Amino acid sequence: MARKRGEDSWYAEPKPPEVCVLCGREAPNLTDHHLVPKSQGRRQGVKLGEIPTVKMCPACQGYLSKTFSNSELANELNTVEAILAREEVQKFVKWVQKQPMTKGVRVH
Repeated sequence: MARKRGEDSWYAEPKPPEVCVLCGREAPNLTDHHLVPKSQGRRQGVKLGEIPTVKMCPACQGYLSKTFSNSELANELNTVEAILAREEVQKFVKWVQKQPMTKGVRVH
């Protein structure tokens, strides 16, 4: 008996590409950025699965972790709006939007 299309995993509709919440670039492998760092959330008694996450490209995720301390991220920058309100983040986002996803962006 023939199989019907769509019933098996071998035939699946392609997923639309995901975009980074900071730079808006499409990326093949976005990471889950915890808006409150896991270490800080556990200190506050929040279970790991309850910490809100957003999808970010590796460049933006790396920039945040290199630029800000965990306490800054937990207390001041725990929403996407708060992160984007920072001038240094706006400068980085403006620059990184011009970089192709194929280029490995190093954050110092």
